[in-house]
Amino acid sequence: MSSVLPNQRGILDWQSIWNRTIVFLFIVTYFFDGISRYKHIISYAIYITGLVYIVKQRKKIFRIFKNNLFLSLAVFCIAIIYAIAISVEPSLSLKRALNTVFEKMLLVSVMIAAVLHKEDNSKIATMLIASLITTLVILTGTEIYQYIEEYKIGIMPFTSFEHRRISDTLIFIFPAILTLWVIPGKKYKILFFVLAAIFAVLMLGTLQRGTWLSLLVPALIWACIKREWKLPLIALLIIGIGLLAVHQKDPQQVKTLFHKLQQTDSKGRYDHGTQGSALDLILEKPIKGYGFGNDLYHHVYNERSSSYPEWRFKKSIGPHNLTLSIWFAGGVLGLFALYYLLVSTLVSSIKGYRCSTGLSQEAFLILTLIFVGDFCVRAAFETVRIENITIIISILFALHAKKYLQSN
Repeated sequence: MSSVLPNQRGILDWQSIWNRTIVFLFIVTYFFDGISRYKHIISYAIYITGLVYIVKQRKKIFRIFKNNLFLSLAVFCIAIIYAIAISVEPSLSLKRALNTVFEKMLLVSVMIAAVLHKEDNSKIATMLIASLITTLVILTGTEIYQYIEEYKIGIMPFTSFEHRRISDTLIFIFPAILTLWVIPGKKYKILFFVLAAIFAVLMLGTLQRGTWLSLLVPALIWACIKREWKLPLIALLIIGIGLLAVHQKDPQQVKTLFHKLQQTDSKGRYDHGTQGSALDLILEKPIKGYGFGNDLYHHVYNERSSSYPEWRFKKSIGPHNLTLSIWFAGGVLGLFALYYLLVSTLVSSIKGYRCSTGLSQEAFLILTLIFVGDFCVRAAFETVRIENITIIISILFALHAKKYLQSN
């Protein structure tokens, strides 16, 4: 008997390493473009592994989906099916929905939950933090390369909006950096300051009001929860000294930076701008909707722009608001499904935080802060990708798995 148990432990350990590694790689590669081949390989590894576990332990795994969070995800998928059915261009809606909703949101969430359902929550938390920090390291390299290439053609740092594409990535990474501050040990404090400095530079480079607000709000929530005021004061002091030093050298650069961080004025957004124009279209079909997908929105907007000469943009640049985007797609049903999903996700993450301790609790807090930053704050300024919620939901399923297995 004693000769068998070590072998069994070895098999389980290798399974655990494999499970966490493929999810780690999924999160690390999620926000990077131009590596679709590798993303597909990682996704297939997750699908196959998850399917094996489901086949072997079907009844057990299905229990972890007997909750309000999965129900809200199912309702959202039903709303998207409706949006495809009523779409003015069904092919555009179907193509978009298959990739973003049915594969990334539904399939990936279920499979990642199946892959991680047996893993210890502290190991899941460590994997989540490590994957987000690794993402920052890789992102820093790609951004430095882009800044160098831009400088070669005369584009100075902090003057181009080309870096705003990394906003979602920064919002996901930020809470993981904050977590380093509360982990005991000098090495984590040092790592925190190094990564925070790099992060601050990347954030300023986005030149977006929506980005820094999406970081400020979670930071304030974190400070309140942790009762940590020393760190915010240190951050304000460092930022103040940095801005003062730059101002002494080049006052115009600071003025330009602040102007760009404001993005466009609110009038340009709400008064016949991006969101105002979207609302004009929505009010033509507020109950029914038009159909799902960014491509469909652009198609409808460009066709109808001639009927609205007061619109600021004659060609669509998107509604720049998640609520308006889904309301446009699925009408009232889409709006209900969206908020049911968002509220369920937030409630699930908050409940998990209250019922956990240690690294597990930190994981729930990271997911909560990401959700607030991306889907509550930034979603009010930009058309955030709804499929980004996949990472949050899938990890929530995995962290709650033991509770659901016991209660069911």
